[in-house]
Amino acid sequence: MDKNFKMTFGIGYDQADTLIQISQLEARKEQLIKAVDDKAAGRAYDMLLLQPAFFPPIKKCKPGFDIAQVDTFIAQLRQEVKMLELRLI
Repeated sequence: MDKNFKMTFGIGYDQADTLIQISQLEARKEQLIKAVDDKAAGRAYDMLLLQPAFFPPIKKCKPGFDIAQVDTFIAQLRQEVKMLELRLI
């Protein structure tokens, strides 16, 4: 996925908050991929990954990343994470 977000000089998402949340979601996705692979192979996997994960809202600032573009990117990433979580159930 393309992380080259447009900048807006109006209200946008805080750059650091955005990149931190994306990094956390990608790390969770990688952990889930490993857990799904382990489950499929009959190996033990981390059951704590089934606990709900909380990601705080991204702060808004001026200037910042384009809100619509970031929301679309994060929604796709969250969908991928949700699908992997469902495969662990």
